[in-house]
Amino acid sequence: MFSVVLAGAIAFLVTVALGSKFIEFMQTRKFGQFVREEGPKTHLIKAGTPTMGGMVMLMGLVSALVVVARFDSWPTVAMLLLIGVTAGIGLYDDWQKISKKRSEGLSVKYKFLLLAVAVVLADVLALRFVGVTQNVIVPGLDRNLVLGPGFIGIGLFSFFLLLVLAGVTNAVNLTDGLDGLAAGTGAIALTAYTGIAFLERQYDVAIICGAMVGAIIGFLWYNAHPAQMFMGDTGSLAIGGVLGAAAVLTKTEMLLPIIGGLFVIEALSVIIQYGFFKMTRRRVFKMAPIHHHFELSGWQENKIVVRFWIVQTAFSAAGFFLYYLLLYNAV
Repeated sequence: MFSVVLAGAIAFLVTVALGSKFIEFMQTRKFGQFVREEGPKTHLIKAGTPTMGGMVMLMGLVSALVVVARFDSWPTVAMLLLIGVTAGIGLYDDWQKISKKRSEGLSVKYKFLLLAVAVVLADVLALRFVGVTQNVIVPGLDRNLVLGPGFIGIGLFSFFLLLVLAGVTNAVNLTDGLDGLAAGTGAIALTAYTGIAFLERQYDVAIICGAMVGAIIGFLWYNAHPAQMFMGDTGSLAIGGVLGAAAVLTKTEMLLPIIGGLFVIEALSVIIQYGFFKMTRRRVFKMAPIHHHFELSGWQENKIVVRFWIVQTAFSAAGFFLYYLLLYNAV
């Protein structure tokens, strides 16, 4: 437990220490956020705010792991590779936006393709080196869903991993629309996974999750409203990568939609909005993701963020409590 706390503290301090220098660097080069014209008009004042702040979080994370983590551990290697790939996709996406001076970066198709490559890497490492089995534990049932054996089983498990990774990274990415929203909810969800990994005796996973929590809180120092910098896709996809990897390595993939419940709501609001509009040419929400609906309904940005943090805390607490009950066969 001391190593987990130490990792979080180091990541927090490094992220806070580097944050102001990073903001100055980005402002000097005019590397700022481009705001969608179709978005809420109140967001126009955020144009030009330094983005790609996820790089600062990652520097804090890596600094902590250099001091605390065991790099001869396959779970550590697997998680870092997955985080590196997802953050790399986000970094490239952010750079496309900055270099082309637009609010849109990589297309959904290319993001999905690159994520598929990340899943192949995760699959090989998880099955061959980390010792992850091709089974999915369904909460409340005595039997597991075994995706195997043979090539069909490997294919099914790879597809399942792709759904988990693509789902959580995109959901976190969609949540990143208000100052402090994705960062705060991500830290809450990862705190739950830090506890789960520790109880599972997956100490390497717990250290990485704890370090990421510290890095996110350090980033919040600058991302709280009014934000001095945004995390960009670099940060949101990295947070999603850590959540997805932690769920797979602790065999709690089916608990991830509960622990990350707020992310599920955000993603569902987009799916519902898109599907309903395609069928009826009418909208369910004033704007999706759903945090923009409340924003256009007159809620202040801080109020939305804090209330969403509360909702996410309830989801993460419920998911952790359910895991605890299952661990001791109480349900």
